[in-house]
Amino acid sequence: MKKILFLFVLAIAISSCEFDEPIVSGYSNFKFGKLDGRSLHVSFDATVDNQNSYGFKVKSGKLNVFINDLEIGVIDLDKKIKVRRKSENVYTIPLQLSLSDGALFRIAKLVSAEKFELKLDGKVRGSVMGFGKNFDVHETRNLSSGDIKFDGLLQGIMKGTAREQH
Repeated sequence: MKKILFLFVLAIAISSCEFDEPIVSGYSNFKFGKLDGRSLHVSFDATVDNQNSYGFKVKSGKLNVFINDLEIGVIDLDKKIKVRRKSENVYTIPLQLSLSDGALFRIAKLVSAEKFELKLDGKVRGSVMGFGKNFDVHETRNLSSGDIKFDGLLQGIMKGTAREQH
C-alpha cells in the first residue's frame, strides 16, 4: 500500500512540474551524406537552450521537409538525443531523409541558390523522467548558402550510382 501511495504522490509531483519549451536559437553546419537508394543521411547542428531544472530526451519523430517550397521528403529521427538541464549546448543531429519522388531533381535546382527557406512539419516524441509526450513541429528557418554543404550529397549520389552499376 505504501508503494502505491508513493507512486501516486510521485506521479502528481511530476505532472505538476512546469515544462519550459527549450529555445532553439540556431541551426548550422547542414551536411548531406551518403545516399542509399531513396534514403539520404543528413546531419546538422542545433543550439538548444534548456532552462528547465531537468534534462529530457528527444526519442523519435517524423517531419515533412520543404526547401524553398519544394517537397524534399520525410525525416525520421531515429536516434535519441539527450538535452542537458540548465544549459545551452550545440547538438549534432543525425537524420535519415526518405526522398520523395523527383527530390534529387529538386535538390539539383537548390545547389546554386543563395538563400533557403527550410520548413519542417510533423511530430516529435520526447520524454522527461520516463514520461513521454508528442509535440507538433511547424518550423520555418531562413538559411544562407554557407549553412548548407551539398558536396557530401554529390559524393553520396556518385557512390550510390557506382554501386548500382556493379
